Amino acid sequence: MPAVDLRPRLIDTSVWIRADRKTHDPVRHRLKELLVAGFVHICWPIRAELLIGVKTPERWATLNEQLGALEQAPLLDEVWERAARIGHQLARTGQSVPLPDLLIAATALLYGLPLWSVDSDFKRIASVAPLDLDLFGMD
Repeated sequence: MPAVDLRPRLIDTSVWIRADRKTHDPVRHRLKELLVAGFVHICWPIRAELLIGVKTPERWATLNEQLGALEQAPLLDEVWERAARIGHQLARTGQSVPLPDLLIAATALLYGLPLWSVDSDFKRIASVAPLDLDLFGMD
């Protein structure tokens, strides 16, 4: 297996979910390496999407605490404005993506972080914004 690219990056919800599945060992391994190195960043849209999917209040509390220990990328006004601008650019070309994905992409852009995702919505965003997109593990 090639060496993991150990640079800080924003890890999208889709990667966390894929890493949790038994059939995606390479994604799980890479995520673990990045976690150990302290290079995993998260923002509230990702955190909220992960917490929404939790089945019990106990697991919710545990996961919230674990995610809170990661490097947080705050959603400043500039993130919201950039997300709106990107969404507007996409709409002018007849495309749309969910607001959480726009916020995640705008966060990565504002903080200069590569975005690791296996969600194709980010390919559309990268067509109108200079998103440093890491697609490792995308089928």
